[in-house]
Amino acid sequence: MSTRDKVLVIGDDTRSFLATVRSLGRQGLEVHAAPFDFRSPSLASRYIHAVHFLPYYLDGGAAWLAAIETLLREHDFKLVIPCDERGLLPLCLHRDTLAARCALAIPSAATLDTFFDKVKTRELAQACDVAVAPGRMLAPHDTVETIVADIGLPIVIKEPMSYALPELYVRTSTRIVDDREALAAWLAKQDRHAPILFEQKFPGFGAGVSVLCHEGAVLQAFEHVRAHEFNGSGYYRKSAALDPGRLAAVERMVRASRYTGLAMFEFKIDGEGGGWILIEVNARPWGSLPLPVSIGVDFPYRLYRLLVRGETTPAVDYPAGRYCRNLVLDMWQTRMSAAELAGRPGKLAAHYASWAWGFHRLLIGREHFDTLVLDDPQPGLRELRELVAGRLAARHQRRKGQPAVARLKQRLGELLASAGARPVEVLFVCQGNINRSSYAELKSAQMFAGAKLHFASAGMLPRNQRPSPAVAIAAAARHGVAMDTHRSRHASAPLLEAADLVIAFDRINLDSIAARYPHLADRIYLLGEADAGDAADVQILDPEGKDDTTFLSTYRRIDACLAALQPTVSASSESLRKNTPC
Repeated sequence: MSTRDKVLVIGDDTRSFLATVRSLGRQGLEVHAAPFDFRSPSLASRYIHAVHFLPYYLDGGAAWLAAIETLLREHDFKLVIPCDERGLLPLCLHRDTLAARCALAIPSAATLDTFFDKVKTRELAQACDVAVAPGRMLAPHDTVETIVADIGLPIVIKEPMSYALPELYVRTSTRIVDDREALAAWLAKQDRHAPILFEQKFPGFGAGVSVLCHEGAVLQAFEHVRAHEFNGSGYYRKSAALDPGRLAAVERMVRASRYTGLAMFEFKIDGEGGGWILIEVNARPWGSLPLPVSIGVDFPYRLYRLLVRGETTPAVDYPAGRYCRNLVLDMWQTRMSAAELAGRPGKLAAHYASWAWGFHRLLIGREHFDTLVLDDPQPGLRELRELVAGRLAARHQRRKGQPAVARLKQRLGELLASAGARPVEVLFVCQGNINRSSYAELKSAQMFAGAKLHFASAGMLPRNQRPSPAVAIAAAARHGVAMDTHRSRHASAPLLEAADLVIAFDRINLDSIAARYPHLADRIYLLGEADAGDAADVQILDPEGKDDTTFLSTYRRIDACLAALQPTVSASSESLRKNTPC
């Protein structure tokens, strides 16, 4: 039996999660993971001792709480570290129960309230004399003219929280609006009483001051800047000397909040004027964490020492001008920014040349990768294999097309033939269980009444009890299906595992199921395989947010696919009748 301290890390990304796992594992701790995506390359890390399944936090979190209490009891973890809000917020809700079992790397209730709300973060910053962008909240009487007069254009539109219950697994987005027409279109769809923050767009580039804190004192600080960025994000970062002004601003806010834990204070710096503003605070492990860890600022392990051993470790120096790159995401971002240079071959060539030149730093020891490292190469190698495989698959699809196949009909026939007296359990799964899967469930019950089949439906988004939209209800009624009493339910593990056949609608559905339940891949099929007809491929795309014409077309396609399964069901029923003794 291991005598090493055990730590549970919740997450699966190749940046904050993987850096945390490696930091702790290199120090000899036994690291366990509780991911959301069970196909993540990060799970190939040699430093992960075991992987555990936690259900989504739904309907008060009873199932989630029971599962994590069981984990904590069975494994005697000394610390739990959540790497994003999906893991952090449930821990905060049940801190009194869970903190009695082990240390939790979560902010206090007061700092949670402040740092996870962009409006309250602004208020704290202003109270601590820290610069923020001019801005205000949306008012019920606002018009395009009043907003432009107060804020100007372009304008940044933010919801106060990136994640919040009950929509814990849906991330809100920040948008930038450049002109009056776009602002008018957004305003026309907006609930005027919703909490929305407007801010002036600040010119410049992103930077971060990362800290380890204890009761309002900064134990370690680290600064980085984005080497290049696109649309407000960047995956190539450079260490920088601590700016005294930004460090002092962080220290004032940390002291005012008496913060304990890890945090990254995100700033934007005007490259020409030298001014800067605070954007937001990430009070948890952050995306650029691989950079400080790679050059000796071991934030996660020092957090363990603080929270488990009570050790306030001294600050360490670090070199400026060291780089770290998330290779796959940086490649994607470089390609996206290159798209804006289409038709300008000179600038496009310079863009790619500048990007390629950056790799010379690998040869002189001034750059690291987030995922591909010598002591733990498998996450990076798996990520590269998936990148190559994905590109080859996409190329093959473009060359060969996407013809309909008979797998679904064949599998349905096999299940009906071998089911015996019990019905075959068929589960339709889409994203939200309010448009496609709900319709298919009810339509199938009509079309296959009397057959040895039982139908149900669910959605991969962790939401329950949502009604179908009015446009879906109206379109379904025209197809003879009553969806007005339908309420969504989440495709939980028990529901999926009880199904003999899982029928999805598009590749987003396939990926969602495979990411969460990779062991169920062999029972999942696309409904469009039954009858592609004149469609370009076998997907039946989500009509959410579209007009009634789109919904009607979607339901016609579902009807045609279900009708194409009718001969298989009829043949099975006839075979059963002939082989049943009188």
